[in-house]
Formats: sequence, C-alpha cells, structure tokens
Amino acid sequence: MVNLFSKRLKRGRIFCLFLMLIVHNSWSAQIEGTQSLFNQAEQIRSSDPVQFITIIEKLKQREELLTKEQSHNLKYLIGYSLSFQGKFDEALTIYKNILSSNAQTTLKLKANLSIVNTYAISKQWPEGLYYLSDTLNTLPKISDDLLIQRSYAVAAIFYNQLGQYELGLSFANKLLQESIEGRTLCVAHNLKLESLFKLDLLEENDPQIREGIEACQQSNEVVMVSAIYSYLATLYLKQNNPHQAISILESNFDSLKTTKYVPYLAIFNSLLSQAHHDLGTNRQAEEYALVAIDEAKNINISNSSVNAYRVLYQIAESRGDHKMALEYHKKFAEADKAYLDDIKTKHLAFQLAEHQATEQKSRIGLLDKQNNLLKIEQRLARSEAENNRLFIALLIAIITLLSFWGYKSWMTQKRLKQLAEFDALTGVFNRGHFTQLAQSALQYCENSDIYLSCILFDLDKFKTINDSYGHACGDWVLKRVADVCKVQGRSNDIFARLGGEEFSILLPGCDLLTATKLAETCRKAIEQIDTRNSGAKFIITASFGVTDAKLSGYDLEKITADADMAMYCSKHDGRNRTTVFGRALADENANVNAGENAGSEASENRQGRLTL
Repeated sequence: MVNLFSKRLKRGRIFCLFLMLIVHNSWSAQIEGTQSLFNQAEQIRSSDPVQFITIIEKLKQREELLTKEQSHNLKYLIGYSLSFQGKFDEALTIYKNILSSNAQTTLKLKANLSIVNTYAISKQWPEGLYYLSDTLNTLPKISDDLLIQRSYAVAAIFYNQLGQYELGLSFANKLLQESIEGRTLCVAHNLKLESLFKLDLLEENDPQIREGIEACQQSNEVVMVSAIYSYLATLYLKQNNPHQAISILESNFDSLKTTKYVPYLAIFNSLLSQAHHDLGTNRQAEEYALVAIDEAKNINISNSSVNAYRVLYQIAESRGDHKMALEYHKKFAEADKAYLDDIKTKHLAFQLAEHQATEQKSRIGLLDKQNNLLKIEQRLARSEAENNRLFIALLIAIITLLSFWGYKSWMTQKRLKQLAEFDALTGVFNRGHFTQLAQSALQYCENSDIYLSCILFDLDKFKTINDSYGHACGDWVLKRVADVCKVQGRSNDIFARLGGEEFSILLPGCDLLTATKLAETCRKAIEQIDTRNSGAKFIITASFGVTDAKLSGYDLEKITADADMAMYCSKHDGRNRTTVFGRALADENANVNAGENAGSEASENRQGRLTL
C-alpha cells in the first residue's frame, strides 16, 4: 500500500513539473513573439501603414502581458499611427505624456523627435522650433548612433518644411556622412534631393536622383520614391517635356495609391493635370485637376491646389467659358495668395525664433555679468573683514569696478533697446516697434481728426536676386532700398521693414493724394538704383499699395490689410506699380499723373502706372 502511494506521488510530481515546463515555454514564446512584433512595427511603420496598424492591434490584445517599457513603447507606436492618419492633436497628447512619464531616455527622445515632426506637418512652426532646439542641444550627450541619425533626419525634415532649405541640406548631408542603410539611407537621399530641388540646384540628369530612387525602392518606401518622382516630373515639365513627366508619374501612380497618402496623391494628380494641359489633352487635364483639388481640400495650404486651379482656369478660358474661367481664376488667386502668405509666415516664424534666441542669449550674458559682479562684491566684503588696513583701497576698487560694470550694463541695455526697435540690416524700425508706434499714431490722428495714410511695398522677384547673385547681394539691395526711401519722406513718418523684402510707411498728417505721390517717388527711386556697387548689374523694382484712414479706418490691422491687398493687386497686375485701395479716389489719382510730361506718361503706362 505504501509503495503504491509513493509511486503515485512520484508520478504526480513529474506531471506537475511537465505542466510547469509547458506553461513556462508558452510564456517565453509569448514574450519573444511580443518583442518580435515591436521590432517589426519599428521597421515598417512608414513603408507599410496597413500592416503597421494590424501589428498595433495585436499588441493591444497582449497589453496585460507587456512590461512597463513595452507599454510606453506601444503608446508611442499608437501616437505615430495617429500622426500618419493626420490626427495630430491626439498624437501630440500621447507624445507629451511620454515625456512626462518614467519612460527610458531613448524613448523620450523618440517622442520629442515625433513632436517636432508632427508640428512640422501641422505647420505649428514656433512650437516645433522650440522642441527641435531642445533636441539638438541634447545631441552631444547622446551616444546612440541610431538616435543621432534620426535627430539629423527630423531636423532636416523640419527645416525643409519651414522653407529653410539651406539648413535642411546641411542636416541631410550630416545624415549621409553617417554609416546608414535601409530606410534611413532612403530618408537621407530624399531630404537632400528635396532641399536641392527647392533651392533650384537639381537637374533631371543628376545621378543623385537615381541613387535616391534605388535606396528607397530597396527599403520599399513608396511615399519617398513618389516624392523623388514628383521632383523629376516637375523638372521635365520645366524643360517642356510633358511626355516624359507623364511616363514617370504613371509608372509609380499605382504604388502610391496603395499608401493612401493624400499629400502626394494630390501632387501627382496636379502634375499630371499640368502635363496633359501642356500636351493639349484638356479632358484628361481637367479630370486630374478636379481630383487634385478634391484630395487637397483637407490640406490647409497646398501648391497642388494652386496648380490645379490655374489649369482649370486656362482650360475654361480656351473653351470660351468666361464665367467659369473667372470663377476658377478667383479660386486660383485665393489659393496662390494663401500659399504665398504661408511662405511668409514660415519665414517670419523662423526670424522671430532667431530673434528670441538672440535676446535670450543677451539676457543670459547680462545675468552672468550680474552674477560675476555679486561674486566680486562678496570677495571684497570678505577681504574687508580680514584686513581693515586695506579698507580704503578696497572701497576705491569697489567703486571703480561698480562704475565699470554699470557702464557695461548701460551699454548692454542700450544695445538691447537698439535690437528691440530697429532692424539690424536696414537700420529702419522693425515690425515690433512699428506696431507700437503705429498704434499710438493711429489713436492720436483719430482723436485729433488728422489725415493718416499707409504705404506698403514689396520688392519684386527678390528671391531671384538672392538665388542668382547670393544673399550678400540681397542684403545690399535691402539696405539700398531702405536708404533711398528714407530720404523721400518726412522725419515724422514711421518707416519699417516688416520682414523679408516687405516694407511699410505710416504717414500721420498726410492725405491719400500726397501719400500716392510719395509712393510713386519711392517706386521710381528704387527703379533708378545703380546696382553696380553690389557686384552685379540688374534692375530693382517694387510693387506698392496705398490707402488712408478715410478708406480703411484707424485700426492698424485693417489699414495694413487694405494696403497689403492693394499691393497684391500691383503684384497681380504685373509688378513695379502703385495701386490705391478703393475706386472712390480715381479722380485724385488722375491728378497725380496729370503733372507728368508726355514721354514720362508713356513710360509710366508701361511700367509704373497707378491702378485704381
């Protein structure tokens, strides 16, 4: 009996051990399988969006089995998926929660980089610059080569999206200098080609295009391959080769459709529309244009819409359908203005960030000096307690030192005031100080019932000057334009550079007729600038917009917006001209031209006529 019981007990123990071994092996297999899913998701997150979402759903089903770090990683992948679907606010919430959690430093850096990338896509430039600066400042402390490479990639992406293509190109080159392969190599080539394309430094036979396509095809990055094909197709269209452009686009169109990535679907349809219009196949061109507009409707600002509306306008005009042509032209003008305004907004955001960084450095320097002064005072106080015989000498030293540092602080404050009020390049008021002075002037003129006018002007094709002759030449042009315009006005006129190549003159006590004459005088003076001292020979022109308080009221935003609208009309009507806001002042503008001689009138009608 005892032997039988002992045998059964032994068998039971063996069975339990066998069962525990099975459970352990099953548990280990699940852990290994889960980590394999994470690795797979990381590899295909942009190349295969459909499979990526499927993997996320599988990981959600195993959420109870995940470690803390795997849970944080799953949240990050969910945030990435939301970003890819355009749900930026939800994605940003997840990323920022990771930053405030106890996740590992590497995952926090990934989240920070995704925040920068999301802000770039959603066009929230100041916020993106803040997080990008924080990321780049921490890079020297990072030893993970993959994270460093990814940081370079995100920086290049952000700067390209912001329109700072020189910076984007520098980070793309840094990335290509790293030991990279696969998807990262594809991203690096794509970013460099985008920067070169936007800087007009890319040609259709450039071997870098083929290198980029091969790198992205090997890693199955369909979206990035499509981006490179869009650059190549655009270059063919510029070379008046629409057949080749269509061939390039159609060869990759089916693959792009599988990604359902709307921005490049809109770009492809827009380019196909333009190519067919160049060939004269207007039916196909119209179909592609309408699809491009429909796909781009959920994109805030898109050059695809601008190109598509232009094609539709030209097709309607060729058919003699003037009503539809006018409707499409209005939409084209609206989309084109929004696109140009978006470019200006990007440049302004970057300039503002640079100004804030400079101001912050100045403040830090001032605080350092103040801290040094406190340390010196403490040392002097200790020395006085140790040796009273040196009291007088030390007191003189303190007074001298305080006077010196006081003078330095005064000079620093003076310099800060100069930076805060004046544009460093041209010497005229900057945008911030102009706003303060303009508000005061408008309030005073409104209370005193005094005339007030506003002139807004923008240099024509300034980017071409920068691209053709260099930024040093462009800076020379801005300074020379500011100099010649300053001497035309009065001492109490408020003359400012609003940003880039855009200037404004607020004229208290000046009626619309006088302001229009001044605008014409400035326009002619700009056109007569001798550019040979810049090292190149070219002509500078500007487009002017004029309004006054009677037409636009005493609200700064309204009066500048009306002047900007008039200036935009000058741009639209052929540039190098002055446009007055509103039709009620036609007689006054006629008087402006009445004093010109017959030869001057003919020249003005060709180049600088007043538009009412």
